[in-house]
Amino acid sequence: MLILTCPGQLRCLEETLRRSLPATLPVLGTVMTVARGNPATYEVLVDSWPNFGVVLTRLCPKVIKDPGDFYTNQVTVYYQDEGAWRALLGDTEVVAWDRAFQVHGLQEGVYEAVQEAAGAKGLRVQ
Repeated sequence: MLILTCPGQLRCLEETLRRSLPATLPVLGTVMTVARGNPATYEVLVDSWPNFGVVLTRLCPKVIKDPGDFYTNQVTVYYQDEGAWRALLGDTEVVAWDRAFQVHGLQEGVYEAVQEAAGAKGLRVQ
């Protein structure tokens, strides 16, 4: 995963996400926040650039103090390719599976992919 920090890349991503509203709404707000100064220390991650399949936003892991607080450990996701989303969950540490967390997304398959990835790791989803 690539962390986007360049203002130009963030603006380009914002424009792309606006074209796919309302499905992109969960990540668009964070992308806009980061592009305008990022006062809350969020991260915008993509699987590849500029042709991304998955956009994921989260608080910077260094800022999260309580691993049991699933309100601060929120992840928002938008994907153009569900297979890329499933691969990301299964093969990377983008989601901190050792912490309580929430995943937000408006697309079909978000929850099911998290359930399958958790099951493969021997974890339970509530």
